Amino acid sequence: MIRIFILFFLLITNIYAANQKDLVKLLKLSDSSKAAGLDLSNADLRTYKFSDEKTNLQNANLSHTNLAGVDLSKMNLTNANLSYSDLTNTKLTSAILINANLNHAILTNANLEMSDLSYASLFSAALTNANLENANLTKSDLSCANLNNANLTKANFASAVISNASFTNTITTDVQNYETVIDNHADCA
Repeated sequence: MIRIFILFFLLITNIYAANQKDLVKLLKLSDSSKAAGLDLSNADLRTYKFSDEKTNLQNANLSHTNLAGVDLSKMNLTNANLSYSDLTNTKLTSAILINANLNHAILTNANLEMSDLSYASLFSAALTNANLENANLTKSDLSCANLNNANLTKANFASAVISNASFTNTITTDVQNYETVIDNHADCA
């Protein structure tokens, strides 16, 4: 009976745990992680505990990475490539995402409160139910993004591009600089 339980436990943890090869990449970088530009593309990092003091994600390639439910609060992701990544339920509170590539990223239910997304590209990003309260979206590209049911309270939209973005049932209380948004009629196809 105990063997069956252990086998069952190992099977369950392998289904939901991060890919061990991907975790080894991060563990090997413990001393050299101060260098920017990590390549963690296509990694499954759902259970990895990131620390802004230990891991530098500036210029990192995190495209096609599974970061669902991960806490990336206060992380510096400047110039990071997060395109096509799964960031569902990810905590990005006060994260620095300046000039980050979030094209086609899934940010459903993500918490981006007080994050800096200035100059970020969020083309066709799924931000359904995302919390962007007090976020800085200055000059970001939200073309074709889905912001349905998102919370944009006091978000700064100075010169942001919102072409063909969807805002159904979106909370827009006290949005800042909305009069400067740009609609260049982007093609979402």
